[in-house]
Amino acid sequence: MDKKLPLLDRRTITMRWGDMDAVGHLNNTYYFRYMEQIRVEWLDSIGHPINPAGIGPVLGSTSCTYKRELSYPATVVVSSEVVKVGRSSLTLRHHFYLAGDDSTVYAVGEATLVWVDYQAGKSVSIPEPIRERLRAVGAQA
Repeated sequence: MDKKLPLLDRRTITMRWGDMDAVGHLNNTYYFRYMEQIRVEWLDSIGHPINPAGIGPVLGSTSCTYKRELSYPATVVVSSEVVKVGRSSLTLRHHFYLAGDDSTVYAVGEATLVWVDYQAGKSVSIPEPIRERLRAVGAQA
């Protein structure tokens, strides 16, 4: 069982028919797309949308462990918990649930984001307003 991590966000995604694989389960690639989507929505919601002319996150690593199959129709709830905050990196853990059932974990994903200056191609510190948000949820930022 995972240790209790600071909850950053929870978002829902409505599974589409076309998100399934040939055997009727959520295709493995969509777990990564769902994780990406909720991270982008979180950044948008805190006023830090992806801007290719500025600074922002790139994906340093990602993984997913599949626990149970998700099948259409479904409303998927994905949580984002803070695992680690570094100078320029942020590691998040994502749990997948069905709406209305917070006790059954369908998958656990992890992603490390690295903040970069997109034009210079170099890592930069995580912006202070984002660090403030992380501290507000109890993360060591």
